[in-house]
Amino acid sequence: MTESQKVSKFSKLLEDMEKQVVCCEELDPGAGAEARPAFLEVCLSGTALIARLLQIAPDVVGKSRRLKALPQLDGDDPSALESPATKENSKRSAQIWGQTLELTAGLQGAAKLCASLVQEKKSWSKEQDERTELKGASQKLSGFLLYDLLDILAEYEPEEHAALRLQVVCSYLKELRVEFLWDAHVRGPFRADTIPSQCKFENLSDNLKGQLVAIHGGHQYEFTFETADGGKFECLVNNTGLENYRAILYSIWDRTTGKLSSHPRDGSAAWAFTEHECIQNLEAYACLITDLLKPFSPLADYSECARAIRSLLRKGRGRWTKMSHIEWSYLDEFDRLIAELDTKPKPYQLEA
Repeated sequence: MTESQKVSKFSKLLEDMEKQVVCCEELDPGAGAEARPAFLEVCLSGTALIARLLQIAPDVVGKSRRLKALPQLDGDDPSALESPATKENSKRSAQIWGQTLELTAGLQGAAKLCASLVQEKKSWSKEQDERTELKGASQKLSGFLLYDLLDILAEYEPEEHAALRLQVVCSYLKELRVEFLWDAHVRGPFRADTIPSQCKFENLSDNLKGQLVAIHGGHQYEFTFETADGGKFECLVNNTGLENYRAILYSIWDRTTGKLSSHPRDGSAAWAFTEHECIQNLEAYACLITDLLKPFSPLADYSECARAIRSLLRKGRGRWTKMSHIEWSYLDEFDRLIAELDTKPKPYQLEA
């Protein structure tokens, strides 16, 4: 395999690992048996990613800080793991993902649980604790895979592999966006007649108005309605991914302006950060991305991209700071930047 072919395969692998991270996040442990295929797909695609990684760079696991515990697949057919053609192959592939979860995330019994997902006739337990743990461990492992791959790809010379470096930068921008949404508190105007269908506030009269505070939270999104007369109402919604969380926010406040569509004069929602650890996380991403962009300055085809990224990273601030309020439109601008960068040719597309 030539270096160019290797970079091309790595590029496609990175794209698919990003999709795996999103799929893990969107799993719904509280759903019924209709969620079984989604859980199974995470197991199968996760093992396929591991098999592809080991085929492209067999030595990468030994060098990894976090992936040394991955099971050895020497006795398995990589092509069968990438695209399981039989039920037995699917069971083995799912089992490998479970074994890896046991080793890297300490999730006991994961191999048996993952293998059981292939058996459609097996009852779907009403107890969701196991599935909640499976989701959390799969998110953790997929994150390990993504970050270790990014570490590897960041070592390639950007002058020679500029398209790959830009893809790596874009991937880190997506992770910064995730961190932003996880950590930010949203506060904005709210009225009882603008409650979205997923939020089940109790004992609200129709004429109440005030401020709504939204937090992404862990297993559940947290919403607190603080009324103008001093009342407080709380609501929890099952966490089924950032896209669903954003859909709820945008059903309340306009995506671009942050205003209530039915009461635009009430003011606009804004983002805020209250925890020092959150600021540290955002600043770490910003510093890393800034360093990765430095080699682009003399490259005519990439210098403009680098300037656009730097100007938006901290929204004109020298550093992220605690209690700083970020205007609502920031995330929409960030989305548009990432969408534009995603249209740039990636190495595997250039190789095709």
